[in-house]
Amino acid sequence: MRSDRNGFIVTGNDVPVDHPGVLFLGDSFVESMFIPESVRFVSGVERILNSRGVGVRCLNGGYSGTSTLQLVNVLLNKVVPLVGCGGTVVFFVPQSDVPIFRSEASYWHLSDRYSPVIPPFEPEAAVMPKGQPATESLLRLAVTVAREFGARLILVTSPYRYAPRDEDPYLARMLTVEAYNSMMRRRAALGAAAVNVAAETGVDFIDAMAAFMDHPEAFYDELHLNDEGQAVFAEWLAGRLTPMLQDVGPLASTVVTGA
Repeated sequence: MRSDRNGFIVTGNDVPVDHPGVLFLGDSFVESMFIPESVRFVSGVERILNSRGVGVRCLNGGYSGTSTLQLVNVLLNKVVPLVGCGGTVVFFVPQSDVPIFRSEASYWHLSDRYSPVIPPFEPEAAVMPKGQPATESLLRLAVTVAREFGARLILVTSPYRYAPRDEDPYLARMLTVEAYNSMMRRRAALGAAAVNVAAETGVDFIDAMAAFMDHPEAFYDELHLNDEGQAVFAEWLAGRLTPMLQDVGPLASTVVTGA
């Protein structure tokens, strides 16, 4: 995997460096590590948008295992200084939040993977915000951060492999009935959190989770798109982003692209 000097994953496309940049933030769904560089959906979206006259550079900031709290940190402490006023961030609500819903420590998890700061620490507060309400609070904070610093945020739900367990050999093999039912409830709550915050704040919103609910064939496992799924999703997402990006603003000059 190639990345530029700011850590954004290279798309492999020949796009002018003076095109305004659009940042994609999310977990491994956005990162698409095990997919060829030019096949990843962020790369496909970039090609499609430019072919339609929407001249942009798509910067892939996906990172495996990242949570909404970690993305809020990234948004405030890394993206704001790069984007500046007028920049655009496509914020995918990470499915990595789902395991956190059951944790007593919630998003302040005692592990290097989920902890918002390193070294991690165990929260001492008697009551911690958990589950869907905690996610909604963090998403409101992400919207507020973007607006306070003059960036445009587009909120997107991350899709996942959905099918009745008994009709999908992969899900039947990987998840017990109890685990499947619990997982589906938590994934539904995660999607509902994004829908609620979008309705409350009026932020630009794309519900990819709802649109891809019945497309298990697009995924090679529970959470990640296969090559065909990447192409289908890129075309679908580009169609939703095209009208939103007609007036996209430039990134700050500090962003450096190229391998």
